[in-house]
Amino acid sequence: MLLISDANIFIDLDRVGLLVEFSKLNIEISTSDFVFNELSDQQQLLVKSLKINVHTLEPNELMAFFTQYKGLGQVKISYQDYSIYYFAKKLNAHLLSNDKALRTFSNRNNIEVKGIFYILDLMIEQSGLSHTDLHTAIKKLLDNSWLPKDEINKRLERLINQSATNPK
Repeated sequence: MLLISDANIFIDLDRVGLLVEFSKLNIEISTSDFVFNELSDQQQLLVKSLKINVHTLEPNELMAFFTQYKGLGQVKISYQDYSIYYFAKKLNAHLLSNDKALRTFSNRNNIEVKGIFYILDLMIEQSGLSHTDLHTAIKKLLDNSWLPKDEINKRLERLINQSATNPK
Protein backbone atom coordinates (compact mmCIF):
# COMPACT_ATOMS: atom_id res chain seq x y z
CA MET A 1 0.00 0.00 0.00
CA LEU A 2 1.33 3.42 -0.98
CA LEU A 3 0.69 6.26 1.47
CA ILE A 4 1.42 9.87 0.50
CA SER A 5 2.21 11.68 3.75
CA ASP A 6 1.54 15.17 4.98
CA ALA A 7 4.14 17.08 7.01
CA ASN A 8 2.20 16.73 10.27
CA ILE A 9 2.79 12.96 10.31
CA PHE A 10 6.57 13.34 9.88
CA ILE A 11 6.71 16.15 12.43
CA ASP A 12 4.66 14.35 15.09
CA LEU A 13 6.52 11.06 14.69
CA ASP A 14 9.89 12.81 14.72
CA ARG A 15 8.91 14.72 17.87
CA VAL A 16 8.31 11.45 19.76
CA GLY A 17 11.23 9.55 18.24
CA LEU A 18 9.21 7.19 16.01
CA LEU A 19 10.09 8.45 12.53
CA VAL A 20 12.71 5.75 11.94
CA GLU A 21 10.28 3.07 13.17
CA PHE A 22 7.63 4.53 10.82
CA SER A 23 9.91 3.89 7.85
CA LYS A 24 10.27 0.22 8.85
CA LEU A 25 6.54 -0.53 8.60
CA ASN A 26 5.29 -2.83 5.88
CA ILE A 27 3.98 0.09 3.79
CA GLU A 28 5.39 2.32 1.08
CA ILE A 29 5.67 5.94 2.21
CA SER A 30 6.19 8.99 0.05
CA THR A 31 5.41 12.69 0.02
CA SER A 32 5.59 15.69 -2.27
CA ASP A 33 8.44 18.14 -2.60
CA PHE A 34 6.11 20.90 -1.34
CA VAL A 35 5.52 18.97 1.90
CA PHE A 36 9.17 17.97 2.16
CA ASN A 37 10.11 21.68 2.08
CA GLU A 38 7.85 22.29 5.12
CA LEU A 39 10.09 20.04 7.25
CA SER A 40 13.03 21.31 9.26
CA ASP A 41 16.52 20.72 7.87
CA GLN A 42 17.05 17.91 10.39
CA GLN A 43 13.74 16.25 9.49
CA GLN A 44 14.58 16.54 5.78
CA LEU A 45 17.91 14.79 6.34
CA LEU A 46 16.16 12.03 8.27
CA VAL A 47 13.46 11.57 5.62
CA LYS A 48 16.16 11.38 2.92
CA SER A 49 18.14 8.85 4.94
CA LEU A 50 15.03 6.69 5.34
CA LYS A 51 14.62 6.56 1.57
CA ILE A 52 11.11 7.98 1.63
CA ASN A 53 10.26 8.91 -1.95
CA VAL A 54 9.67 12.63 -2.61
CA HIS A 55 7.47 13.25 -5.66
CA THR A 56 8.04 16.34 -7.76
CA LEU A 57 5.73 17.88 -10.32
CA GLU A 58 7.13 17.90 -13.82
CA PRO A 59 7.59 21.42 -15.24
CA ASN A 60 4.68 20.88 -17.65
CA GLU A 61 2.43 19.83 -14.71
CA LEU A 62 3.12 22.86 -12.55
CA MET A 63 0.84 25.31 -14.33
CA ALA A 64 -2.02 22.79 -14.48
CA PHE A 65 -1.49 21.95 -10.79
CA PHE A 66 -1.77 25.58 -9.66
CA THR A 67 -4.71 26.21 -12.00
CA GLN A 68 -6.53 23.25 -10.44
CA TYR A 69 -5.62 24.41 -6.93
CA LYS A 70 -6.89 27.95 -7.55
CA GLY A 71 -10.08 26.49 -9.03
CA LEU A 72 -10.89 24.77 -5.74
CA GLY A 73 -12.15 27.98 -4.21
CA GLN A 74 -12.46 28.18 -0.43
CA VAL A 75 -11.60 24.61 0.60
CA LYS A 76 -9.15 25.73 3.30
CA ILE A 77 -6.31 23.48 2.25
CA SER A 78 -2.83 24.68 1.43
CA TYR A 79 -1.16 24.01 -1.88
CA GLN A 80 1.20 21.71 0.02
CA ASP A 81 -1.78 19.65 1.19
CA TYR A 82 -3.29 19.75 -2.27
CA SER A 83 0.00 18.40 -3.65
CA ILE A 84 -0.28 15.18 -1.67
CA TYR A 85 -3.92 14.84 -2.71
CA TYR A 86 -2.78 15.37 -6.32
CA PHE A 87 -0.14 12.62 -6.08
CA ALA A 88 -2.48 10.25 -4.24
CA LYS A 89 -4.97 10.63 -7.07
CA LYS A 90 -2.30 10.36 -9.76
CA LEU A 91 -0.66 7.28 -8.20
CA ASN A 92 -3.84 5.61 -6.94
CA ALA A 93 -2.57 5.86 -3.38
CA HIS A 94 -3.98 6.73 0.04
CA LEU A 95 -3.32 9.95 1.90
CA LEU A 96 -1.70 10.06 5.30
CA SER A 97 -2.73 13.18 7.18
CA ASN A 98 -4.39 14.45 10.34
CA ASP A 99 -5.54 17.69 8.71
CA LYS A 100 -9.35 17.85 8.98
CA ALA A 101 -9.93 20.07 5.92
CA LEU A 102 -7.72 17.84 3.76
CA ARG A 103 -9.43 14.70 5.06
CA THR A 104 -12.88 16.12 4.29
CA PHE A 105 -11.87 17.27 0.81
CA SER A 106 -10.15 13.97 0.00
CA ASN A 107 -12.99 11.79 1.26
CA ARG A 108 -15.46 13.81 -0.80
CA ASN A 109 -13.28 13.07 -3.83
CA ASN A 110 -12.96 9.34 -3.10
CA ILE A 111 -9.36 9.37 -1.86
CA GLU A 112 -8.96 7.32 1.30
CA VAL A 113 -7.21 9.09 4.16
CA LYS A 114 -5.42 7.46 7.06
CA GLY A 115 -3.95 9.26 10.06
CA ILE A 116 -1.44 8.93 12.85
CA PHE A 117 -3.62 6.45 14.74
CA TYR A 118 -3.49 4.08 11.77
CA ILE A 119 0.30 4.34 11.91
CA LEU A 120 0.39 3.79 15.67
CA ASP A 121 -1.79 0.70 15.29
CA LEU A 122 0.63 -0.66 12.68
CA MET A 123 3.55 0.08 14.99
CA ILE A 124 1.89 -1.77 17.86
CA GLU A 125 1.41 -4.78 15.55
CA GLN A 126 4.69 -4.68 13.60
CA SER A 127 7.30 -2.74 15.56
CA GLY A 128 10.48 -4.33 16.76
CA LEU A 129 10.57 -1.88 19.66
CA SER A 130 9.83 -3.16 23.13
CA HIS A 131 6.36 -2.44 24.51
CA THR A 132 7.99 -0.14 27.07
CA ASP A 133 9.84 1.93 24.44
CA LEU A 134 6.76 2.15 22.24
CA HIS A 135 4.59 3.10 25.23
CA THR A 136 7.04 5.85 26.24
CA ALA A 137 7.08 7.30 22.71
CA ILE A 138 3.31 7.18 22.21
CA LYS A 139 2.75 8.73 25.65
CA LYS A 140 4.69 11.81 24.45
CA LEU A 141 1.87 12.40 21.94
CA LEU A 142 -0.35 13.40 24.88
CA ASP A 143 1.57 16.70 24.83
CA ASN A 144 0.01 17.43 21.42
CA SER A 145 -3.00 19.52 22.31
CA TRP A 146 -4.80 18.85 19.02
CA LEU A 147 -4.63 15.03 19.01
CA PRO A 148 -7.56 13.28 20.73
CA LYS A 149 -6.30 12.11 24.13
CA ASP A 150 -8.81 9.24 24.28
CA GLU A 151 -7.38 7.77 21.04
CA ILE A 152 -3.83 8.01 22.38
CA ASN A 153 -4.91 6.43 25.66
CA LYS A 154 -6.57 3.53 23.79
CA ARG A 155 -3.20 2.72 22.19
CA LEU A 156 -1.40 3.04 25.51
CA GLU A 157 -3.91 0.69 27.15
CA ARG A 158 -3.52 -1.77 24.28
CA LEU A 159 0.25 -1.79 24.80
CA ILE A 160 -0.16 -2.36 28.54
CA ASN A 161 -2.50 -5.30 27.86
CA GLN A 162 -0.15 -6.76 25.26
CA SER A 163 2.80 -6.34 27.59
CA ALA A 164 1.00 -8.27 30.30
CA THR A 165 0.21 -11.18 27.97
CA ASN A 166 3.21 -11.12 25.65
CA PRO A 167 6.21 -9.10 26.89
CA LYS A 168 8.76 -8.09 24.25
